[in-house]
Amino acid sequence: MSRRLRAFKRWMKSQGIVYSDALEFVDSIDSGISVRALCDLKEGDLVATIPKSSCLTIRTSGISSVIEDAGLGGFLGLAMALMYERSLGAASPWEGYLQLLPERECVPLVWSLEEVDTLLVGTELHKIIIEDKKFLYEDWKEYIEPLIQSRPLEIDPNSFGIEQYFSAKSLIASRSFQIDGYHGSGMVPLADLFNHKTGAENVHFTLTSSSSDSDDDIDTDIFYAFDDEKLSVKNFTNTSVSDPIGTLEMIVVKEVEAGGEVFNTYGSMGNAALLHRYGFTEPDNPYDIVNIDLYLVLRWFSSSYSNRYVRTRLGLWRKLNYSGCSSQNSEYFEISSDGEPQMELLILLYIFLSENIYQKLDSVVDSLIEANEDDKMIKLLELIKTDCEHKLEDFREVLLTDNVCQALISLADVRESLYGSTSLQEDISRLLNCCELMKSKLYHSLVLRVGERKILAKLRAYARNHFRAVKRRRGRKSARRC
Repeated sequence: MSRRLRAFKRWMKSQGIVYSDALEFVDSIDSGISVRALCDLKEGDLVATIPKSSCLTIRTSGISSVIEDAGLGGFLGLAMALMYERSLGAASPWEGYLQLLPERECVPLVWSLEEVDTLLVGTELHKIIIEDKKFLYEDWKEYIEPLIQSRPLEIDPNSFGIEQYFSAKSLIASRSFQIDGYHGSGMVPLADLFNHKTGAENVHFTLTSSSSDSDDDIDTDIFYAFDDEKLSVKNFTNTSVSDPIGTLEMIVVKEVEAGGEVFNTYGSMGNAALLHRYGFTEPDNPYDIVNIDLYLVLRWFSSSYSNRYVRTRLGLWRKLNYSGCSSQNSEYFEISSDGEPQMELLILLYIFLSENIYQKLDSVVDSLIEANEDDKMIKLLELIKTDCEHKLEDFREVLLTDNVCQALISLADVRESLYGSTSLQEDISRLLNCCELMKSKLYHSLVLRVGERKILAKLRAYARNHFRAVKRRRGRKSARRC
């Protein structure tokens, strides 16, 4: 066992953290720390209890009064607490835990701008990471730097610089858990040693309160630390309070055979989310998606239609209360891992490309504004007057006309162009020849790129298959008329 693991185990004992003898901690130079089962673990086994007092939170930190006086909550406050405890070194009550953590997690947030522009171009993360860096710098400049400069604190200002802040944020993004209403989110020793594997959760956490006989499930999804931090700045007098004493329990929810690794799961996430928050990817991730920005769709239409044409059709779509997904001032449509486009995109394309339907919908749109989704679909089916019996399950098929299918293929090509001049096959070849351990940033960015581009290929196949199906149906109809 490594020296740092021995120190951590001694620290856990001093903090009242109890774990099962069936758990083995493995420290590997290549893959870091993992948890394995020394014997078979059965569903329902209690494998660890963690006092909330051992968790590093705003409330438990030695600088809690300063953070609370400054009104810093959420991840800003937690970052401040983490930077402070790290600045104390061996004097921190959490030194035995903190010495186990890396300086920073290798999430794209802490990559250089050159690496972000080179490795993530075209992917879902490119613009997001650039915006993250900008927002987090603004948060540090507005809240952290003035606090350090204005207060007579017995701390080293160099421990609270922009680099230290980004490092703290990377650790919070990948390791913090929501504890309760009193503590908020925090660093939970031992809990963050369990690696993630999609769809393979072996352990789950419950909160045992000393003031209640019931157990409450804890959301074990690690918080998304790059949300708008200004929403996290709050007055602590408004923070909901629950029992600050209880413990966290780790329960086996899926059996593990002796020698097997014990996994937690961070949720059902695609590779963009995994790389963004935790710094790794999973090949052939079934939760991968690709987004096509509404801006790209409108720009594609504007190349063939007038601005007035584009505005009126988009306006009708909006009147029907349709919209795409939204995140960080961007509106987009999701393409699922099997290449199926979001329904709202199909409806938008159909309205744009079917003049007759646009005119009919425009004449009745006021009556549909308050209608529910099913009623709107049925009305659209009636307006189209297809040969189907107006069944809701036929709706997607009806929308996939020749023109819509061709538009999907063109939009896939436009989205693909964002990756640059290399082809999908070239990216696959680069990935096969890339060593994850030696070039982890390149490796994980290639896994992300390849996964996204494969979905775009599936989108094209999806559109072409439906296009051929429409042609076959027309051919059969023509044959019957003859």
